[in-house]
Amino acid sequence: MAAGSAQALIEGMQEMMDAVFKDDATPENKEIFLFSTDVTIADDTVNADLTEITTNGLAKQTLTKANFAAATEADPIVSVYNTGTGIEWTATGGPNTVYGWAVRGVTSLKLYFARNWGLKTVQDEETVTINPAEFKLDIPEA
Repeated sequence: MAAGSAQALIEGMQEMMDAVFKDDATPENKEIFLFSTDVTIADDTVNADLTEITTNGLAKQTLTKANFAAATEADPIVSVYNTGTGIEWTATGGPNTVYGWAVRGVTSLKLYFARNWGLKTVQDEETVTINPAEFKLDIPEA
């Protein structure tokens, strides 16, 4: 299945800024999930816009901080998860309608990144792979 980069979303960017600049902010754990909603991902996309897939082996996965590579210092800024292997789900039933994936805070449910790769029908025992699992931030022009 499709790999590639996702679009950064406003509410997640706000959380990251607070984690960097506010003394009382502690970054929460993140999770990645597949969604079955055909939506155009925009800066203002929120968790409620996406329908999470929770069955047939395609449930959300927690992202472990230790599995992220150090972010690059170039434009765009890139952080890769599980370098070389990415993230995988194996369907235990089907067919399943999958449009894309998103990363959100475990507690806040604020979206950090999302990608709609278009309609994919995932069959029983088929694997969905995001490799490389890259998260990019473009540096805006001054």
